[in-house]
Amino acid sequence: MAKIAILGTGAWGTALANILMENGHTVVMWGVDSKEVNDLNHQLNTRYYGNKKLVDKPLIASTNIDQVLSAHPNFILIAVPSIYIVNTLKQFIDKLTYKCYFINVSKGLDPQTNDIWSKTIKQIINGKSKGLVSLIGPSFAIEVFNQQPTMINSISSSLPLARMVSLLFNNSHFRCIEIKDEVGAEIIGALKNVMAIAMGVAYQLHTSINTRAAMLAQGTKEINRLVDIYGGQSSTITQFCGIGDIYLTCTDEKSRNFSFGKLVAMVGVKKALIQNTSTVEGYLATKVIYQTIKNKKLNSPLLDEIYHVLYENKDQNLFVKNVIKRIID
Repeated sequence: MAKIAILGTGAWGTALANILMENGHTVVMWGVDSKEVNDLNHQLNTRYYGNKKLVDKPLIASTNIDQVLSAHPNFILIAVPSIYIVNTLKQFIDKLTYKCYFINVSKGLDPQTNDIWSKTIKQIINGKSKGLVSLIGPSFAIEVFNQQPTMINSISSSLPLARMVSLLFNNSHFRCIEIKDEVGAEIIGALKNVMAIAMGVAYQLHTSINTRAAMLAQGTKEINRLVDIYGGQSSTITQFCGIGDIYLTCTDEKSRNFSFGKLVAMVGVKKALIQNTSTVEGYLATKVIYQTIKNKKLNSPLLDEIYHVLYENKDQNLFVKNVIKRIID
């Protein structure tokens, strides 16, 4: 059985810890929230899951990096919000005295490089890494925690490595399918959050299924064009990390980005930002991807218009109308 250190004590890190412990692995978790850490040491994460306990297996959680690394984990799983990835990893790498495998479940684009996170992570962990695998796919944390059947992709340029990580997680209700397209999967993983904000606006303002379906199709088309621009494979859009994750994130209120989009439609961007209490990865990613759209002169009406709504105070009530009149192919 493996030893896995999970960086981050949020909903997703906790849900994955639960699967790993269910599968018999040893898990140690690191976080900065002392209440969450204390809860986890009592098999709970009340912030996200109320009084429902994790599986009855030994779990150590700590705010102390040295204590986490003293467990000598074989794998380090990165589950912190993307804005904290660089700082968190640098702290751990400075104290890591051996090579291990890394797993990334954070999504988005690095705002410093405008590129996928796996490239940044590989640079930071260079010299301390045996390899990096990303886990991406349609997976609300609460449903994974409640053992609802879930399928995602395990992604690495090395399929044997992706397979090894899949085997850590695979059981009767959670399954990882291996693919190699790191670029395509991560671009989709970042852009579906941008699209989810746009879809939240569209869903709130239009109850027509025709309208919603059209926006979903248009956004998927635009994302796939950008996958090609970044050097990914167009076929990845058919994977769980593709249309599966797009559909999940862009149609359900359990999606933070989708819910934020609905809030934008109701109260406007400024008030939505004040009222929102969750991490909305798509808000920052919108700014990053807009620069690519602009520099490449791409025809991306949905992604372009949501940028203008979020950052240039364009009327959200005209969002769908403005997208439709710009579609030319």
